[in-house]
Amino acid sequence: MFDDERPVFNRLRLTNFLSYRDAVLELDDFVALVGPNASGKSNAVAAIKLLCDIPTHGLPTAINRRGGFDQLRHRSQGHPYDPAVRIEFTIGDTSLQSFYELKLRAVEGKRYAVKSESGAVLTASQSFRFEHEGGVVRTSEVFSPNQPALEQTLRVPQGQSALNGVASFAAIRINQLLGGIQTVEINTAKVSELQDPSSTDTFEPDGSNTASVFEALSAERREELFDELRAIVPGMDRVEVRRFADKVTLAFYQSVGTRTRREFFAKQMSDGTLRAFAVVVALLQPRKPALVVIEEPEIAIHIGALRTLVDILNQHAEETQILITTHSADIVDSLDIDSLRVVWTEKGSSSISAVADHTIQTVRDGLISSGDLLRANALDPALRLF
Repeated sequence: MFDDERPVFNRLRLTNFLSYRDAVLELDDFVALVGPNASGKSNAVAAIKLLCDIPTHGLPTAINRRGGFDQLRHRSQGHPYDPAVRIEFTIGDTSLQSFYELKLRAVEGKRYAVKSESGAVLTASQSFRFEHEGGVVRTSEVFSPNQPALEQTLRVPQGQSALNGVASFAAIRINQLLGGIQTVEINTAKVSELQDPSSTDTFEPDGSNTASVFEALSAERREELFDELRAIVPGMDRVEVRRFADKVTLAFYQSVGTRTRREFFAKQMSDGTLRAFAVVVALLQPRKPALVVIEEPEIAIHIGALRTLVDILNQHAEETQILITTHSADIVDSLDIDSLRVVWTEKGSSSISAVADHTIQTVRDGLISSGDLLRANALDPALRLF
């Protein structure tokens, strides 16, 4: 029924969302969000997490996980505004722009209602659309070029999203596409401790089921993982899953000089090794995400391995779109300057932009590096008029 081609996510628009008054994040194969602390990088990721959570957990839980509706509202001069999030994407070999947009409004008692919700999935041969307002969902579905649109009117409970439980092809397909976005914020303590066996092969964002997802990898993907891990951690021979009663953990086999340490358990490994391992497992998980968002992948990883990590991420970006947040000048130096998105705060609002043309030219002329500009807080953004 649906085209099976992987979507390409083009941009994320934030309106009155957390620290953003009005901003657009342009996506690509590999993009890095850079900027000072508290500039708004994590708030942009929070919007993506909200979109990820709606298909699996429903809109109320997705909002509660962000601290509740009132916390999502942008405030300017003490006045709160109602938030909206829009993500745009294409499917297949077409310039037709598909999208999903959610607008919320405040109601009494710091509660929310869905002001409007809409989506469109457009391919060369099919068109699925829906619009949701006031609990009423109107759909329009075209299954082949010469077929008239099939239209219907449906209802959803107050405060719920049309993506949950509505028999609309657009809602179902957008639900699937948003579910194909993976956020990764590795907690190495969760990776190192004994883990509960997982019944799913989908990577948990904190890495708490790393052992089970690794065990679910094919032999080919495990070998690819070992090759990439060895590039970051020299001397790594292999990794195996070990069981203790009703728990699982990882055993690392690492050569040290002429000796081989056997059953070097996860709790004995460095945070940098565990983080690198978990990130690569997330990238190789059985059902490859369409977009992977990784927050500060450089934490605890040896500075000498960061360029190798970027090389690995670049290789995976050929199949999976990657978005990272980073403070690392070494990572920034390893990326093409066109991959950078600068985040900054001005007059109480966050903004996102590509790097200014004059700064790009200065870097390409070899006068200074992107990393040096980041260290000096001198990566000038390109100004954008909305």
